[in-house]
Amino acid sequence: MKKYILNLILGGLSLGTLQAQDFNKYTPMECKGNIPKDYITASADKYKKEIAKIEESDLRKREEKDRKQYALQTNFALDDLLQSGLVLFNDDVTTYLNEVMAKLVEQSASKGTKEKVQVYALRSTSVNAFATDRGNIFVTLGLLAQLENEAQLAYILSHELVHTESGHSLDLFLESKRIDKTSGGSDVLTESVFDQNWVARCAYSKDLETEADKKGLERLLKTKYSTGTLNTVFDVLKYSYLPFDDVAFEKGFFESEYYKFPTEYWLETVKPITGEDEEVDDKASTHPNISARRSIFLETMKGKTDEGRSNYLVSEERFKKVRQISRFELPMLHLHRDEWPDAIYTSYLLLKEFPESVYLKKCVAKALYLQAKGEKNDYDNENLTKHEDVEGESQQLFFLLEKIEEKEIEVLALRYAWALHKQNPDDKELAALVDDLFIEFAGDFDRISHFNDSPPSVATDSVATTPPPADDKGKERSKYDKIREAKSKEVAPSGTEYWRYAFVGQLEDEAFKKGFEKGLKEADRRKERDEYYSSVDGRKALRKEKAKLEKHGHRLGIDKVVVVNPYFAQLDLRKETPMQYIKTEVGQENMRQLIEEVVPKTNLKVTVLDVCNLKEKQSDQFNDIRFLNEWFSEQANHYDMTLTQGTNQERVNAIAEKYGTDYFLWTGTVALREKNRGAANILYGILLYPTLPYFIYKAVKPNYEMLHYAILYDVRTGRRQVLKFEFFDKKNTDDLVKAHLYDTFNQIKMKDKKGGTKK
Repeated sequence: MKKYILNLILGGLSLGTLQAQDFNKYTPMECKGNIPKDYITASADKYKKEIAKIEESDLRKREEKDRKQYALQTNFALDDLLQSGLVLFNDDVTTYLNEVMAKLVEQSASKGTKEKVQVYALRSTSVNAFATDRGNIFVTLGLLAQLENEAQLAYILSHELVHTESGHSLDLFLESKRIDKTSGGSDVLTESVFDQNWVARCAYSKDLETEADKKGLERLLKTKYSTGTLNTVFDVLKYSYLPFDDVAFEKGFFESEYYKFPTEYWLETVKPITGEDEEVDDKASTHPNISARRSIFLETMKGKTDEGRSNYLVSEERFKKVRQISRFELPMLHLHRDEWPDAIYTSYLLLKEFPESVYLKKCVAKALYLQAKGEKNDYDNENLTKHEDVEGESQQLFFLLEKIEEKEIEVLALRYAWALHKQNPDDKELAALVDDLFIEFAGDFDRISHFNDSPPSVATDSVATTPPPADDKGKERSKYDKIREAKSKEVAPSGTEYWRYAFVGQLEDEAFKKGFEKGLKEADRRKERDEYYSSVDGRKALRKEKAKLEKHGHRLGIDKVVVVNPYFAQLDLRKETPMQYIKTEVGQENMRQLIEEVVPKTNLKVTVLDVCNLKEKQSDQFNDIRFLNEWFSEQANHYDMTLTQGTNQERVNAIAEKYGTDYFLWTGTVALREKNRGAANILYGILLYPTLPYFIYKAVKPNYEMLHYAILYDVRTGRRQVLKFEFFDKKNTDDLVKAHLYDTFNQIKMKDKKGGTKK
């Protein structure tokens, strides 16, 4: 149960985008302009309107109940997605998507459809698009990165438009409920996780997909869009698991004249690309197989001409710009998911066209940095694909990063980041990343003399046989001539020690030496600290500190803090749908009010950033919440690592500057009601007759649990203080929550006896 609640919190915290179009100076996308009403209108208000429409309809009681449940789940889940920061608004990509959709509906849709349909760009690497009955159509950046032209995009949007107009999501939900009743299985849509609400499918959905394919193409044919390349859309689906291009990964990308990987680190040939089996048995699949879908397309196109049609009705230039934006977003999205080789390879592809892009080079540096940190800290990366499962040219990179050992990836990461830092000395984000890499590096290399500052005189794994110059024969040789000659006959480091030449020409650089010495000092300090706390005296000190914290709490001496998206969730495990959506939304608003009540009593300066409480002109705050929650999610995933820079640390530092504090608090409450054990308790009481009254009481007494958490971060350094993470066998009450909020804010505000701020 605790794991369920923790997953719920992290899911709820996930929280859009575009600025300059000079791709060599690219910055991650952000939402712009006013926040759309759809984002900030309470879910309960939308739900009430839906309920009113349902109650006006002449439906059987069971169907009315199912439709109300569908309206409840879809409205709240959709709003969670819109507010998550994964969905963009007023950006170039979303604006363009809606202009393409306008071409589809201007001639062949009712006025209601035109007003209802809204297309959103979804910040995801997956190659996908999906629709809802509410009129929301989502297109992932991963899909946009793969398409060839606007006509293909229009074909996909036309397909999704059919799903929306035909009410397929509702049909699917009702069919799922029917199957559930007859099979005795669990409801496929009971979880409050967005993906399950629209990705979960039963066999019935195959018919819906076929209908959308047929009607979608018929709708497209009513426009002037070309059909000449639409068959390629099925190839996009067939090869959707591949990057947007397939280009050989060159050894020289990481190597230099002297720093070269051993030959065994490179594959002779990469795994050929096969693609999804077009004829695969689709009986248990969500969609018809690709062959069946191609057949429908080709049958519909018989006798049709492409004369007078075009691949672009809005703009070829804008399509290509939107596709490029989508591709530039992918490396950072891969970094958020700890897909490090994917982030590097996608950056590598784009650097072919934009070799001066610091953004792309920093994505590579961050991926190498995270992999080095992960291996050093034994981080179990569930998202790291094995090279055996990779097809095409990117397999070479996956293989290299698998073969390379812990200290070697530290060398590679520092080497790449140092060179980039030297080219961009004023980039504070790079400087901080390099400083941290020096600490990790110094943990394995205690002397800079482990590395050679001069190039090898001969090729790796060979012996020099070059004789003295002809005009030197018979001439007396100096001591230095003899030393050089002896050196020339030495065998260069073996392939396993290739890393010794990683910093040729850098070791005498004063900045490099200072960076290494600083890193070594910190690495030694951490080692001494760990050794101390492993000793008898250290363990005793830890027990003493723990007892002090339990008695007095933290005394951090901080004057100002920002609370990010205070969280509340109400669950009832007795119900068919555990998430109590309306109570959760009410509780969320109540949590904000409780914070406002408590703060004045603590003298702590508090700013609350809450996406549920924003006004339409506060898109800047919406973006701030998005970047902060992405940062928090990464820190939570990397909890077992030493202090780690965020993938967008520069942006987070700017947010800290904006609000005048480095301290940001994530806090919330999860209230849970579990199933009573009822009959089991009474039966047990009968067996132990004298205790029967006690077990009757236990059987009828409501079974409540509550979690309250408060985690404070210094967002510049990543240092954290877990102020609260406590489970209670109690019902959630305002007084209980206020008591914990008051204690949390007091721990932040109060100074220790020495009068300083604790770090």
